[in-house]
Amino acid sequence: MKKFFHLRADRKILKVALDDILYIESLKDYIKVVTFNKTIITKQSISSLEEMLPKDSFTRIHRSYIIALDKIESYTSELIEIAKQELPISRMYRHELAKILKIE
Repeated sequence: MKKFFHLRADRKILKVALDDILYIESLKDYIKVVTFNKTIITKQSISSLEEMLPKDSFTRIHRSYIIALDKIESYTSELIEIAKQELPISRMYRHELAKILKIE
């Protein structure tokens, strides 16, 4: 399995390591990929990027957010904290996330 993918941003192709991704945020027609040391903004749909990510490492928590499961620092039934950033969990994805995280 590939451990990286490529994104077009700033008029060049960037290699993004899956292990570096903290979370991905949708911004209308663009997505923001947040890694440990940089933020990449590219014109792409969050759904098309979701298809490229391994299901055992990443999950959708909201229509605007995909997170790296191993980067979760803490969570409640409504919020997930990754790198001091609180991200909302929508009702639509809460049940699936509870199964993944084994929340009672």
